[in-house]
Amino acid sequence: MTQVSPLPTAAELDRQLQRLYAVARRARTIAGILAHPQATGDGVEYACARIPRARSAARRLLALPGVADHEETPYALSFLTAAERQLNAPSTGLLRIAAAARQAAARADAADDDFGVVVFRDIEERCRLLVDAAVEAPVLGRRGWSARDRTASDALQQQAAHWGLTKGADSARATAPSLADLAPTVSTHLLQQAAARAAARTRCTAGIRCTESTCLSYGAVQVTYLVDSWLCADCIKAANTRLTAEGHAPDIVRPVPEGTPDSGRYTVTLYNATGRGARSVECSSPQRAQFIAETERPFNNTGYTIRVAAPSRN
Repeated sequence: MTQVSPLPTAAELDRQLQRLYAVARRARTIAGILAHPQATGDGVEYACARIPRARSAARRLLALPGVADHEETPYALSFLTAAERQLNAPSTGLLRIAAAARQAAARADAADDDFGVVVFRDIEERCRLLVDAAVEAPVLGRRGWSARDRTASDALQQQAAHWGLTKGADSARATAPSLADLAPTVSTHLLQQAAARAAARTRCTAGIRCTESTCLSYGAVQVTYLVDSWLCADCIKAANTRLTAEGHAPDIVRPVPEGTPDSGRYTVTLYNATGRGARSVECSSPQRAQFIAETERPFNNTGYTIRVAAPSRN
């Protein structure tokens, strides 16, 4: 009888090695998500799930005859090792905390919890700054974080556990009866931010602010002729007086026919007043639109416009 050799043919071994390369390189590419400071929670979870699967697939390939002993196997596995190193890096843990903090801030915002929004956004921002520092370290010639960065990372880990942002942690807010009990756990600066945000929420209950720089009263309405302008009754009269004196038709500025319906959708465009960049936020009420306009600052010099998009459908 003809005996079949247990050793694979050269062509078969090449195919298995190519599969190993593909698995390892794909893992390294996915690990790039974990090196991005602005990675989303879904992206982080995807990378954390796929890299271990890639390791399992590599083990199955290494168990095939001849693959583990091939001269190119160590080089192929180096891609997978780099991916696992990124998976287990402290910065990946911070990205998980940042994602949890973003979700917690969104829930707090929906509940009109200004204290929670400020605290959780601060945690997210500091986590992402540390991740950015970890990414820049090799470029700057440093070997990973500095001692100061590691201390800051440890402090953030403890703070995240304190606020219930890590798995198995109990939130301090779940047992605290009032803000006064939580105040000692956060900085004065954050408490001031939360107070300022709460004050803005109170101001905006009257509605959209008048766009005349000399007025800035709340409860203004959208007007005709003046694009993107919201004016109070007194400023409408003043604008008509000024425009009539300039030769325009009388009473050219007046509230738009449809007014500012409570059921309308309001689009707030936040833009960089001294450069490029803009972001739009859709709101369901004029109060919410004005609050977003006053509290969200995606740019150093953020300007804003508010438009009525369309009545919402019931």
